[in-house]
Amino acid sequence: MSRRRQQNVQQQASSRLEAMIDIARDCAGHPERYEWLRALLATYALDSHDGVLVELKSVPDQGCWAHSGLWLTADGRFIRFVADEVYGARPLDGSGRLEYSTIEDVTTSTSVSQHVPGVGMSDGYLALEALRRVRAKRG
Repeated sequence: MSRRRQQNVQQQASSRLEAMIDIARDCAGHPERYEWLRALLATYALDSHDGVLVELKSVPDQGCWAHSGLWLTADGRFIRFVADEVYGARPLDGSGRLEYSTIEDVTTSTSVSQHVPGVGMSDGYLALEALRRVRAKRG
């Protein structure tokens, strides 16, 4: 029976950062897969080109995809969302029909500390770094 070696705090932070960058790049590189997100952001007067997706969980639910995640605006606001996208609304027809959605600005409750005991850098700090790296790569 083999045991997997535990990652140290720096390795864990690096893995979390890379996962955020991967999500952000996938969203930017395949906008047709995220039409539902564009529609959600537009509903709340947010521009899908003005920020990055840094967290996403999508699961099939009764007649829809249930999406939850975190959007980080270019000016550093953290936006938590939940959205139910009707089955068949993606990716071919691109309608991204939303059956239900909520959005909340969680900026004030999101830690952006570089030094958190036990985890190293907070997810908020890593998200800001992901934003910086993705924007640097774009421009």
